[in-house]
Amino acid sequence: MSSEMIKQVALVGGTHGNELTGIYLLNKYRQFPKKLGQHSFKVELFKANHEAHLANKRYLERDLNRSFKLADLNDDSLFGHENELAKKINQKLGPKGDSRTDMIIDLHTSTAPMGVNLVLTKTDTFHLMLVDYVQQRMDNVSVTLESMPDHHFLMSVAPQHVLVEIGATAQGQLRQDVFDKTEETTQLIFKFLNEYNNHQLPQPSESIEVFEYFDVMFLPTDVNGEISGMVHHGIQDRDFSLLRSGEPIFTLFNGDEVIYDGEDCYMSFINEAAYYDEKKAFAMSRKKVFHIG
Repeated sequence: MSSEMIKQVALVGGTHGNELTGIYLLNKYRQFPKKLGQHSFKVELFKANHEAHLANKRYLERDLNRSFKLADLNDDSLFGHENELAKKINQKLGPKGDSRTDMIIDLHTSTAPMGVNLVLTKTDTFHLMLVDYVQQRMDNVSVTLESMPDHHFLMSVAPQHVLVEIGATAQGQLRQDVFDKTEETTQLIFKFLNEYNNHQLPQPSESIEVFEYFDVMFLPTDVNGEISGMVHHGIQDRDFSLLRSGEPIFTLFNGDEVIYDGEDCYMSFINEAAYYDEKKAFAMSRKKVFHIG
């Protein structure tokens, strides 16, 4: 694991404008800076998509959290609110590949009952130790991995990063339990970074279970592309549980059931409201064990 200190941390909220928890946690820390705490690093409070927040929308034209591939950031032909905003954020926090920001913590919520979900794009020792540290100190913490050579997430602007996703809460809603869990998770990440900087980290677990995304299941549609059924009640709210071949996953409006025929997998983001624009029903993962160190 690298011994370089974490000096500059960006705590980001509002990457999706209708996910209010992160936005108002930033507001809390601005209003009551003592609650942010004193740390061995500088914390920048960064609201990502102010215009989408004002409109109470996830995004205005394009999902901001899918706009940070280097190819897109360097493409001068891409216009529109989120494309231009991504380039501004990259210059503000980055630039990607040579970032002035060492660590980005990006705060999100889900309409699915995900509990505390920590999303990684890397499985090096630093990131595995970070999520293990949180998982050992909080209940109902899952770790997911979405890796690709050039990631599209906002947090990928910084070399170290983690996405905190907590649910369930509705879009455009503040819930105290979700807010409190978000703050507790954030403060645990701060504590990890302080102990990392001071070379005081405790011995980690030998290994950690991670859900690695490999596919997405889409809602059923008719010949016109219209949704023709809904998520089956038997899998609703079963995030991070095992889906076995032969289980019903959709109930069509004509009463028929659609049966899953594929490899056994773990589901998450089941019936996520934010994904209806792409008619996604749930994400599919394989459980992997990563050894730490």
